[in-house]
Amino acid sequence: MSKLFQGLKNASYLALGNLISKVIVFIGFIFIARLLGPENYGIYATVGAFVGFFQIFLVQGLSKVIVREGSKNIDSADEVLKRTIGLRNLLILVAVALCVIVSFFMPYEVQTKLYIIIFSSQLAYMGLTNFIGTVYQIREKMQYMALFDILNRFLFISASVVFLYLGFGLMSLFIIAFVSYAVTLFLNYVHSQKFIRFGFFSKVRFDNRFVKPAVIFSLLAFLHFLISRVDLLMISFLGTPSDVGIYGVSYKVAQQGMMLRNVTSTAFFPIFVKIFHRRSIKGSKVVTYSLLFLVVILLGCTGLSFCIKDIISFLFGSEYMQSGAILSVLIFYLGFAWATLPFTVILQATHNEKFFLVPNTIMAVLNIVLNYILYLKFGLIGIAYSTIAVWVIGGLIINIFGYSVMKKQKYLS
Repeated sequence: MSKLFQGLKNASYLALGNLISKVIVFIGFIFIARLLGPENYGIYATVGAFVGFFQIFLVQGLSKVIVREGSKNIDSADEVLKRTIGLRNLLILVAVALCVIVSFFMPYEVQTKLYIIIFSSQLAYMGLTNFIGTVYQIREKMQYMALFDILNRFLFISASVVFLYLGFGLMSLFIIAFVSYAVTLFLNYVHSQKFIRFGFFSKVRFDNRFVKPAVIFSLLAFLHFLISRVDLLMISFLGTPSDVGIYGVSYKVAQQGMMLRNVTSTAFFPIFVKIFHRRSIKGSKVVTYSLLFLVVILLGCTGLSFCIKDIISFLFGSEYMQSGAILSVLIFYLGFAWATLPFTVILQATHNEKFFLVPNTIMAVLNIVLNYILYLKFGLIGIAYSTIAVWVIGGLIINIFGYSVMKKQKYLS
């Protein structure tokens, strides 16, 4: 019972911290979008999407492997960190260098490319923060991961809103981001030394025990990017900054539904790990939960679709009225995304995350192809149609695939 309680407590810290940070970000996002306007917000969203693409080169899955290896023998966890920090630093340098170099060949304005260079610091922040986060996970001190995330969000959002109100432009946002990353990272590192001491500098070591599984986890993360965040990047190539800003607001609001889904997944993950360690469960029960999520979320989206245009216009201003129209369609993908929740949690709880590669690859390819075709045919609303189609098809594949795998391995009776 003590292990189950500890798992629930850890998940609660992460879920609550994630929820608080997302609330801070969402409130700040409303002010930032209003103050910038569609065109400038579109540039801001474009920079974020472009830099986010290069997260794949960070191989963030390395952190999961470090936690798994370090948790086996906590007393020697510092050795695991020392053997991997050199590789982490190398990957950060590669990611930042590629981001900056590739930006020079993009069809963006010179000013936008400068923003990308400054904001590429996010890659270093994410890489090192996730690495430091392994200390808290190994020591089961998840609350500090949540607290430092909230601190970073608060510093960036509060300073950004103040500077924008004072009349400073886009450049101030990227400089503030850089400073908030540096401050949070320094404080985070100093605090982590209380639990496991390690230095930032060590020679690069390639160990297949760490590299191979890390690549699998990272590939899944990259596929997720192609399924969701690539939408804004594609619009930046196919449309205008204003188009990115208009769709960016719709996307950001809809993503709050995915945030709640991910929080739910985090909270229930340790519970399912414990359940499947002891016994199997009925397959019909999992299917019932999936259908229940689908029906409830779709009904909620239907009711919300009638008033979402007015809500968006009130929160963001009349300039974003088109965002409300797009969102009234886009939100329906959430029903199909939530319907996959029981199967995705079960697959991860039973060490079957590799089986996400096939359905996620199908969804990623389908999303890119449909985005291009439907945007040319219907404009911005076509991206929303694409997202719904991808999740309808992908959701069915994930659930059917997941059910058959779990049944075959006798996790489902």
